[in-house]
Amino acid sequence: MSVGKRIIRHRNNLDKQLVEALRKYPSANVSDCMGRLYSMNAHIRPMGKDNKIIGQALTVKASIADNMLFHQALLMADPGDVIVVDAGRDMNHSVCGEIMYSYAKSKNIAGFVVDGSIRDVDYLVNNEFPVFAAGITGRGPYKNGPGEINVDISCGGQVVHPGDIILGDEDGIVVIPPQEALNILEKVKELQANEINSLNLIANGDWENGSIATNLSKQLKEDGYEFL
Repeated sequence: MSVGKRIIRHRNNLDKQLVEALRKYPSANVSDCMGRLYSMNAHIRPMGKDNKIIGQALTVKASIADNMLFHQALLMADPGDVIVVDAGRDMNHSVCGEIMYSYAKSKNIAGFVVDGSIRDVDYLVNNEFPVFAAGITGRGPYKNGPGEINVDISCGGQVVHPGDIILGDEDGIVVIPPQEALNILEKVKELQANEINSLNLIANGDWENGSIATNLSKQLKEDGYEFL
């Protein structure tokens, strides 16, 4: 198999119930539970009204300004997949638009994440289909290749492996290794409970007596800060 022209069909799939269990949690909280190391950078942002995305990654490594392998990935994708495309963060050519969104939606694909540009944003504003990308341009792509499917890629400053869980919302995208999904789920449940407790302290006017405020005061004193 030639490097640059690999289409890998096999990918390990998780229990869909485990993937869905993560849906209700904010990407920021999940990121916190992963040492703040697995979030894509701010270049990758939601482009339409549907800004919640979750599913396992089907990855595409594309040539600059080319979407031939992206089209092939659409044909291969299963319902619930997120197609993640390393398009080289090209700002001069889009690699997907309304036709591809419509077809993906008809197959119940969970959405696209594109480190590059897209077009036909009016479709995304008026329809429920999540797309995250780095930019927008009306200039279209070519279909010449080369490219690869289901290989490790870089997207938004993160390595994405085929089958990684992609979770995104208004705050961006976090990449969850499948083997860590259950552990992360338990951690984010605990973190969410702590956040609810913090909000209750604020609502009751008791924030200054909570653990965050008291631990901050303790840390500042231990570090030698002076209040003048």
